[in-house]
Amino acid sequence: MITDGEPQGEPEDLIRQAEQRIKDDEANKRVAFFAVGVENANMDRLRNIAVRAPVKLVGLNFVEMFVWLSQSAQAVSHSQLDEQVALPPPGWGTV
Repeated sequence: MITDGEPQGEPEDLIRQAEQRIKDDEANKRVAFFAVGVENANMDRLRNIAVRAPVKLVGLNFVEMFVWLSQSAQAVSHSQLDEQVALPPPGWGTV
């Protein structure tokens, strides 16, 4: 998810439900959720949403981010079920 971290008018209870669903789906290995904050993003809110630490996009490094994502997805697609895959550090952002 690439975001400024701020809701767009959704009720807080709906946001909490979404946060819990992300955590449940991560725990059950249904998704790997990555939160990316753009310039001036509310990183505290992103820390509440994501299981892993959110990454702050450096400047407008969208191309680098999508190349990293593509390479990471390719590495994961070649792995075995339940195999841990080490992803390269995101040179396009900071943790």
